[in-house]
Amino acid sequence: MPVYKYRTVEEWQKAKDDLWLACDDPRLPQRIRQLWTQWSQRVPTNAPRGVRKYRSIEEMNADRERWENEGNG
Repeated sequence: MPVYKYRTVEEWQKAKDDLWLACDDPRLPQRIRQLWTQWSQRVPTNAPRGVRKYRSIEEMNADRERWENEGNG
């Protein structure tokens, strides 16, 4: 995430107003849909479900590698 430096409070306020929307702003649903779309493309959605027990770290690592090699990670 980039870091911005503002010279005045007015610059900061304008930038903040451009990023944050009020809860009654009609643009809010579209912004939420855009964010969900962006993150759904970045985060794997088919992660293994449930709790898994392993007898050793090596067994756990092998299972994780197998899952990642299947194109899920």
